Amino acid sequence: MAKNTFREPERIAKQKKQRRKIRLASWLNDFIGLDRLFGEDNSWPIRHIDRILWVTFLMIVYIGLNHNAERLVRRIQRTKLQVDELRSQATVLQADFNKSGKQSEISRRVAALGLAESQTPPHKIVVKSNEH
Repeated sequence: MAKNTFREPERIAKQKKQRRKIRLASWLNDFIGLDRLFGEDNSWPIRHIDRILWVTFLMIVYIGLNHNAERLVRRIQRTKLQVDELRSQATVLQADFNKSGKQSEISRRVAALGLAESQTPPHKIVVKSNEH
């Protein structure tokens, strides 16, 4: 008859994972000397150093994204101001162009050259088909 036992691979995997965390904490403790910083009896920061580093990384990413968003908003506002200025310049130029094409404006400009509008109406030229 078979005997019920615990599965060994899961327990071993859990121990290896825990050893890996302890190894990271012990390496940082050896490299930086965290036990001197926090005290030998206070091992909480050393045990949770991976979570502390993860939260620190997330905060740095958050701050970076916030700065990027603010810079983008400033750039958009600057571009909107430039677009408004260019639109107003285009409106003024279009109004000047439309005004310069009027007959009264053209006659005023050519008067300085000594040209004037004809007072007689234009003559119609008729060509007969046999004169051709």
